[in-house]
Amino acid sequence: MGRLGDPCARAVLGLAVVSGQSAWPTFDPKGLHDKLPKDFLVRFVFGATISLIAALIGLKFPELSGVLLAFPAILPASLTLVERDGGQHEAEINARGAIIGAFGLLAFAVVVALSIKQLGAAAALVLAGLSWVVVALGLYVLVMAVRSIGRRKASRAAPD
Repeated sequence: MGRLGDPCARAVLGLAVVSGQSAWPTFDPKGLHDKLPKDFLVRFVFGATISLIAALIGLKFPELSGVLLAFPAILPASLTLVERDGGQHEAEINARGAIIGAFGLLAFAVVVALSIKQLGAAAALVLAGLSWVVVALGLYVLVMAVRSIGRRKASRAAPD
C-alpha cells in the first residue's frame, strides 16, 4: 500500500486531482510556533478526561470497553483548536477524517473479536489491520468520489 503503482493509490490520487485537493496529508512544523502551551494543555486535559471516562465506563460495563476505543480521545479539543485557527471548513475536514478512521477502528475491533480464538492473536491482528485499511481507504475513496460528483453537478448548474 502507498506505492503509486497500486490501484487503490491511483484511485485515491485520481479522485483528489478531480476534486482539486491533495490526497496526501501534509505536515508543516512552522505551524507549531503559533501554538500556545495552553493549546497543548487543553488537548491533554480533554484527552485524559475522555480516556478516564471511557475507562470508568469500561469497568462498570466491560462489554462496552472495546467499543469506546473507537472514540478518538483528543478529537473534541483538536477540532475546537482547528476551528479557531483554521476555520470551520478545516474543522469539518478533520471531523470527516476522524469519522472515517473510527469506522476503520470499529472494523478492526469486530474482526479481532470474531477471529482471535480461531486464528490466534498474530493472524487476527494482521487480518484486523487489513480490514482497517480496507474500510478506511474505501470510505475515503467513497467520500472523495461523492464530493467530486457534487462539485461537478454544482459547476454544471451554475450559470455562465
